[in-house]
Amino acid sequence: MKNFKHIFIIILLCLGFESYSQIAVTGYSNYALGLNTSKEKVISFEMKIFTNHYVEDIPIEGNVFYNFKTKEYHRFSIGLGINLSPFSSPDQVNSFVIPIVLEIFPIKDFKKIAIVFELTPELRIEDDVNIRSLFGIRYTFDKKIAQNFNP
Repeated sequence: MKNFKHIFIIILLCLGFESYSQIAVTGYSNYALGLNTSKEKVISFEMKIFTNHYVEDIPIEGNVFYNFKTKEYHRFSIGLGINLSPFSSPDQVNSFVIPIVLEIFPIKDFKKIAIVFELTPELRIEDDVNIRSLFGIRYTFDKKIAQNFNP
């Protein structure tokens, strides 16, 4: 698992160099921060960091979502993911998760802001099954469009 920490950090760095999708940031009610790709596509990804822990024990969660068709005021998503603590010694997998997400768009024609409700069964490695609920606000940034500069 020691090599996993290095691979995880390299993957995170590579993801940050160049991206062509919309990025959204979500602040959750229980000290969690989420960063995800465009929910307009059928498949999207999200990474959550739970910030109410010591740095060496901080849980990081990676999820893959299937996004149902966006309606006028809401969107449903369901996913699979893994919650781990990559900086602890030894590295550890905390749980496998199945997040179910409802996004509500309070302003019909402005879907950059969403209220997010998440209900997640957690299949804990050393415990039983937990049900976690998260509530948050998501802001989606516009896509960057590459423009050629012709003097």
